[in-house]
Amino acid sequence: MKHIRPQSFLNLVIGGLIIVSLPLIVGLFTTRSHLDKLVSQSVELVEHSLAATRDAQNLSKYTRNQERNIRLFDIVGETRYLDEAATWHGHISVLLQRLQKIPVDNEFKNLLIQFQSLEDTILTSLQLAHRGPKKQEKNIADAFMIFSRLDKRALIINTAISEYVDKGLSRLKNSKRTAQKTLVWQTLSFITLTIIMILVLAYIISQPIRQIDKGIDRLGKGDFSTPVFITGPKDLEALGRKLNWLRQRLASLEREKTKFLAHISHDLKTPLASIMEGSGLLHEELIGSLNKQQLAVAEILTKNSVKLQKLIENILNFNMAQAGGKPKGHKNLSLKRIIEQITSEQTPQMLAKSITLDLHLKETTILGNQTQIETLFENLFSNAIKFSSPGGTVCCNLSQTANEVKCIISNTGHAIPVDEQDKIFTPFYQTKNDERHHTQGSGLGLAIVKEYISQHNGTVAVLNRKTGAHFMLTFPAISSQRSK
Repeated sequence: MKHIRPQSFLNLVIGGLIIVSLPLIVGLFTTRSHLDKLVSQSVELVEHSLAATRDAQNLSKYTRNQERNIRLFDIVGETRYLDEAATWHGHISVLLQRLQKIPVDNEFKNLLIQFQSLEDTILTSLQLAHRGPKKQEKNIADAFMIFSRLDKRALIINTAISEYVDKGLSRLKNSKRTAQKTLVWQTLSFITLTIIMILVLAYIISQPIRQIDKGIDRLGKGDFSTPVFITGPKDLEALGRKLNWLRQRLASLEREKTKFLAHISHDLKTPLASIMEGSGLLHEELIGSLNKQQLAVAEILTKNSVKLQKLIENILNFNMAQAGGKPKGHKNLSLKRIIEQITSEQTPQMLAKSITLDLHLKETTILGNQTQIETLFENLFSNAIKFSSPGGTVCCNLSQTANEVKCIISNTGHAIPVDEQDKIFTPFYQTKNDERHHTQGSGLGLAIVKEYISQHNGTVAVLNRKTGAHFMLTFPAISSQRSK
């Protein structure tokens, strides 16, 4: 099945926001539905309660009016009072019909039917009373007897209506509590679902960004061998392909640069050897005696030829380290012995600046290439002496734990600025400290140190101190290396 991807990162974000908002929209409509239901129930209860209460009150009122008209007829004897009593009977019947529509129990409805039956009986008595004086007395007396029963039933109807209202309020309260619980759980569920969807969306959005960041970071660190692969929207995948093309282009340029430096360095060695040999013959006066000025010039030629040869060797070593990968011929090396040998060879430089050497070396052994390890420490101690203040101290502490070998080399010169602590390991980088301009070198010493130590699965870092340069080197212990 073909994988469906958004056309652009913007579409992904907009689509994600719409999906995330869906639970909230559903929750909004569900809440509105519950509220509408509660409002509808409340309105219905209020309307029924008001109507039922009003009709129950009017029922008692109409019954009393009907009874009053009959009593007036009994006293005055005018038939118009019988007609008015019949009219009130019609009003009472309408009220009873409306009360029967209220959703109450059958007992209440039976009570209304009985009330209507008694009213019909009264109406019949009134109709008979119209036929003559003989029947008036008996029928009127029967009507008065019925009114006492109607009063009792009217009271029961009022009480039933009050109970109906109370039950309706109770049901409404229960519905409100149920709706509250439902809305609370529903809201919590929707919030949880929304948070989960936000996290999923954040992961989906951040994944290609992390891939781009890692790809650019690897390119910045000079890793041109790992392909750049971006998964996600089509525009970001297109950007990933461009980054991968850039990686390939940089890798090609890096190979060309390495070849160029190797060739130019190799081509320089032959004429440089001739210059060094010629300047040596002149300086040693093997081809004739020289005056003082000529000897001084010959000495300058000899010293600068040696410096140029060292620079070319550093360039060759650095390019070989980058192009050759991890070196072969690893063996057990005693770092204590190597450090003691390197420092003894640099005794003349320390004596020239009255520098004291402070060594705290424990017997440690690592697995490595001897040439690279010796070059590594030679560059570090050379820099420590070179950039140390006259009369200062160069310190070295060597220790070992179960998993790693740690070495800290420091001097009493100027501290390395924080903004330069990463840059000093870049090839050909020169420090900006004006006081060191007279001791500038090729800018490859620390770059070679970092390259060599990384090929031994170790690390080199600058320790942030107020005075002096402090370098910490770590190597895997032999047991740790073999376990890998």
